[in-house]
Amino acid sequence: MPKEPTLLPISRTIQSRRAAVPLASAIALVALGVLASLAFGRGPLHAFVGKADEVHARAKSGGGRINIDEATAVSPLRTSGTRSTETSGTSGTRKAPSPGGDATAPETTIFSGPAALTALTSASFGFSSNESGVTFGCKIDSGRWNRCRAPKAYTGLLTGSHQFAVRATDKAGNVDTTPATWSWTIAVPPPPPMEEPPVEETPPPVEEPPADTTPPDTSIQSGPSGTTTATSAAFAFSTTEAGASFECKLDGGSFASCVSPKSYSGLAVGSHAFSVRAKDVAGNVDSTPASRSWTVEAETAPPPPPPPPPDETCDTTVSSVSAAQSSVAGAAAGSVVCLADGSYGKVSLEANKAAPGVTLRAAHPGKATIAGASLQGSNLTLARFVSTSSVTIQPGAKGMTVEHNRVTGGGQGIDGCPSSTTTCDDTKIIGNELIGPFGEDAIHLNRYHDANGDGVGILVEGNEITNVRENGNHSDCLQTVWVGDHIVFRRNYLHDNRCQGFFVKDQASLGGVSGPINGITVEDNLFLRNEEPCGPPLTSCGQPMYFQVFGPYSAFKMKRNTIWGDGYDSIAAFRESTGADTQIANNVIYRLWTDTNMSGISLSENTHCVREGSWPSSRPGETMACSLSFANPSADDYRIPGSNRGVDWAPAEVHYGP
Repeated sequence: MPKEPTLLPISRTIQSRRAAVPLASAIALVALGVLASLAFGRGPLHAFVGKADEVHARAKSGGGRINIDEATAVSPLRTSGTRSTETSGTSGTRKAPSPGGDATAPETTIFSGPAALTALTSASFGFSSNESGVTFGCKIDSGRWNRCRAPKAYTGLLTGSHQFAVRATDKAGNVDTTPATWSWTIAVPPPPPMEEPPVEETPPPVEEPPADTTPPDTSIQSGPSGTTTATSAAFAFSTTEAGASFECKLDGGSFASCVSPKSYSGLAVGSHAFSVRAKDVAGNVDSTPASRSWTVEAETAPPPPPPPPPDETCDTTVSSVSAAQSSVAGAAAGSVVCLADGSYGKVSLEANKAAPGVTLRAAHPGKATIAGASLQGSNLTLARFVSTSSVTIQPGAKGMTVEHNRVTGGGQGIDGCPSSTTTCDDTKIIGNELIGPFGEDAIHLNRYHDANGDGVGILVEGNEITNVRENGNHSDCLQTVWVGDHIVFRRNYLHDNRCQGFFVKDQASLGGVSGPINGITVEDNLFLRNEEPCGPPLTSCGQPMYFQVFGPYSAFKMKRNTIWGDGYDSIAAFRESTGADTQIANNVIYRLWTDTNMSGISLSENTHCVREGSWPSSRPGETMACSLSFANPSADDYRIPGSNRGVDWAPAEVHYGP
């Protein structure tokens, strides 16, 4: 490389006095610049005016090639990322355009950086370009340009003003001639205000609280008692102190840590005792554990059903349907007309009798089979028959009774008052066996009314309803949808169905009948196993509710019912609205559910596993249990010994049908 000429001092002199150089001197200066440029092998003049001293000094010191970017003297004025087009000095000459002819310099933008005034001694900058594939050069304050990439960070900065600059160079070598800048100031944070030293006060002596030496008290809320055939047991218990733990033991075992509820299974026949004691956080242990004793006895075969009642005296015995119909029409009040053993067609009775009315019954219970029956008029009773089709109580009938029959077919098992406008008054459906499947419902009630003022518009009592299957026709065990008053549903046994067990829904808008339903009593009924297969032609169907009532209604009472047997699907549901005089008491219901506001009703002395929806905040005597010790579930004896909750009878003690 040629020896460094003496151009640098001349360049500095020329730079410092540029404004006063005459034309001849300027021409000489340009010539000298050309010679210097050629001496360094750089080609044409690169306009080093303003930084020639730095370029030449680096070349002289052996710095090798000079980067054209470093020879560019650009000083854009920009603060806080705002671009300014004002520059000082002259930018470097761009490299020759690429073969594509790109001669446009990229633009550079800073989009993030420190606040204008900050106490932080570090800074980080985010920047970008309007062209892809560019490289960036960064510098801070009066430093040198260095290659960089986003984000660019600095640490250990001094207090005072700072400026960060960044410029992009595209693939064609075009350099942003107006680099982006960001200015900020690092200030020394003011010292914290001096605080007056606190006045030292002599704290009063603190008396240590006396040590806790009082043991907690433990109580058992639920669990078996008396005698049961159940070989499992579950106990719920609590203590008087929050945060206490529990220890349990069974029979002669040792106390061991436990939580409520505590369950046991596979218990042996014989006497058992469960004990539980609480231990508080201070280590005090209840010295008088709570305990409960009970006895597990072996299951015994259920007793045979009671025999049918003895034959009643017949005032008249006939052997044809026509003779039966005419005899009933002509009989005096209080008479019993009997139909001899055999199979007959449909019986249609039409007569108006004074109380106690006239009865048509099988001469021997269950020995006479009829193909359905129709009752019209007043005070007529149909008893002890096997009916292969529907028994219908016609609209306008008064004082009709369907008693101890076995109904095994028909569109409806018992069709009470098939009318949307005309009532049937003071009707009784007692002691019947209703064995499906039926075309639709086991008992279908449209309109019913208490005309004699005894509080009963229709009495449905002591019936067994089974094998009712949902077949696409909304098959229910009992359905009433046309508004009535004073329905009493008592001591009925519903089992092994797939039906809405007890379904009441006012459809006043369909027939102009006014609501609400006034007077609903559901008492001492047993609902079990409602997950039988669907009826043909369906191969699948939804799971119906055991019990479902829609409002509006008033004077609703539900007492001593047991709804169990299918776990979470054992549901009593209340829909749409309810009366404030509603009473729900002494029931055992696995899942009590509502989607309406039931907060204003009386809810007391009930046992549930699950209760969902809006219910009263005060629920006296409520217990929650998912496993109960019933008397003998294998015989459907779902009484709870020594309890006032749930049914108080067993199916084996009741006579159903003829």
